[in-house]
Amino acid sequence: MIKVQNINKSIKHHTILTNISLSINPGICVGFVGPNGSGKTMLLKAICGFTAINDGEIWVEGKRILFSKKYIDNAGIIIEQPPFINYLTGMDNLSILANIQKKITKEDIVQTLKKVGLAQAKDKKVKEYSLGMKQRLRIAQAIMENPNILVLDEPFNGLDKKSVIEIQELLLDYKKNGVTILLTSHDDRQINYLCDIVYELNGGELVE
Repeated sequence: MIKVQNINKSIKHHTILTNISLSINPGICVGFVGPNGSGKTMLLKAICGFTAINDGEIWVEGKRILFSKKYIDNAGIIIEQPPFINYLTGMDNLSILANIQKKITKEDIVQTLKKVGLAQAKDKKVKEYSLGMKQRLRIAQAIMENPNILVLDEPFNGLDKKSVIEIQELLLDYKKNGVTILLTSHDDRQINYLCDIVYELNGGELVE
């Protein structure tokens, strides 16, 4: 379970999140919609432990998340741009990232690239990838170690309509297998199909 209790976040007197509280049960998909600057990305960063909060508490699977001390465990995350190396192939980039945790094999990576539709492009250099292909590679990076939780900031950015549907179906399969999914979008039409609950963020405040 993910519990967010009365969190506030401000930077230099600019309020970004105001008194946010929510509980997310395991195995469901929760979406956050809102315009740019509404606080969606900052909320995900706080849940992952990537940014400090001014007040409140965040608990994930029974562990309190503290910035720079305790990050979220066993999660696949798309928030910041991953450090892909443009002159290496998609396969090589994922292999380097996988080597950090040493949880998966080369064959696991190949199967992950197949899931996101990059099997034929695995040996192409990332600098030759289109914007949509790079987004698929980001999604592959998030799912490749079979996480319990997926935290995805704007996962459909750069994807055409056909690709959006394919990634929606992929994420739906993960949800059916018990993975908890948190995702954001500026377009609620992209996430209503997936999500059990959709919250709107407006000016840093949460509306269900």
